[in-house]
Amino acid sequence: MTTKNNFWNITFIYSIGFLGLRAISFLLLPLYTNLLSAKEAGYIFIFYTIIAFLNTVYSHGMDSSLLKYYKQENSKKIITTSFLYSICWGIVLSLIVYIFHQPLIYFNTVSIYSSKTIALFVIGILFCDMLSSRLMTIIRLLEKPIYFLMVSLANVLLSISLNIYFIKSLSMGFNGALLALVYVSIIQLLLLLPLLASNLKIFQFDYALLKKMLLFSMPFLPASIFFIMIEMADRVMLGWLSSVEDVGLYGAGYKIGAVVLLIVRAFNLNWQPFYLKSEHNDGVKQFEHIGSRFIVFLIFISTIITMIWPIIFKIKINSIYLIGESFWSGGEIIPIVAFSYAIYGVFILQMPSIYIKNKQSWVPYFWGVGFIINFISNYLLIPIYGFYGAAFSTFFAYLFMSLFLLYKNQSWLPIKYNLYDILYISIFSSLAFLAYFKLELILIIIIYVIIGAFKIYKMQRA
Repeated sequence: MTTKNNFWNITFIYSIGFLGLRAISFLLLPLYTNLLSAKEAGYIFIFYTIIAFLNTVYSHGMDSSLLKYYKQENSKKIITTSFLYSICWGIVLSLIVYIFHQPLIYFNTVSIYSSKTIALFVIGILFCDMLSSRLMTIIRLLEKPIYFLMVSLANVLLSISLNIYFIKSLSMGFNGALLALVYVSIIQLLLLLPLLASNLKIFQFDYALLKKMLLFSMPFLPASIFFIMIEMADRVMLGWLSSVEDVGLYGAGYKIGAVVLLIVRAFNLNWQPFYLKSEHNDGVKQFEHIGSRFIVFLIFISTIITMIWPIIFKIKINSIYLIGESFWSGGEIIPIVAFSYAIYGVFILQMPSIYIKNKQSWVPYFWGVGFIINFISNYLLIPIYGFYGAAFSTFFAYLFMSLFLLYKNQSWLPIKYNLYDILYISIFSSLAFLAYFKLELILIIIIYVIIGAFKIYKMQRA
């Protein structure tokens, strides 16, 4: 089996688990949009924003550092060092979150729990997720895709079941979503503990190694914070400059468009270990080969989502729409969000230079530029265009970040893609979208999918 085919085969296995894991929020959309008001859904999306932001602070790039320094011959030393430090760091942060819990009183309008109790829930979720994330990274390094897949699927089934039980059966609304998140985080960590037990050797903790890992990971902390702020600032600023109801509408549409983000992240699960193991000369040719195909695939998928989202929203199951009617207006941002993440995929494809050329100190600058563009755009556009302005802010942020990294890579590690194939799919996609927009014939989507899939198949076989 060739290296490139092996890459795509392993990526496919990890992608199933990752997409299943990350698709939970999509699978819960019918529940949220049919059983909750736009205001309640808005509060849930804001809570997820807080969790995502704090998750970044808990992790602060240690997953990337683990990928960078992992070696098979001393894997237990690296795993032990990373985990013992993470536990200590997590305890310190958890104490800080609990002491400064007062801002969580914001959720008292929809929650039966006090801000102190919500703080304990937040701590439990964050601590378990931090350790689980590290263990999932180790699974990738140990090349155990089936284990990864099983844990991911268990997480999906538990999330859906518990949310249905708490929100639908017990009519607990926001509180039910909160409890489901707590239970799932704990159970996922329990499923991963056997892996930790077999790899954690306390006496192999290495302080010198920890210093190297921290030096590598620290530039990723501000970068990760900027990433989360780009991803989540729109919800917070919508609530501030518009309304919590708008956050609910925006969140429903955003999650469909963010299917492309899931694909990019699933791709990156195997992309990072792959380029870290590649030899420079040989690697660049493989980067070009893989990158060209992935860009074409992202354009293809984004175009399909852009055309079919109204059909998805209006699917009926037992006389109930898949997405509640009161949330339909939020779907209009889906094309903007989908293509924003296609551009983000180009940014990810340019990342090998950061690791191979040890340019990690530049990472905060790329994300910092993205955050500044995003914040200014949100501030200027939301008061005028509402959640459309928030969606375009995400698009502008990733566009400028990608252009910045592409510019720097001209001197660091030039990667030349197959512009003919990219231009072909771009023109074909534009024509297909315009034809569907004018005629609204399902046949146009079918023809586009067949021809586009055939093009991608031919590229993969080349």
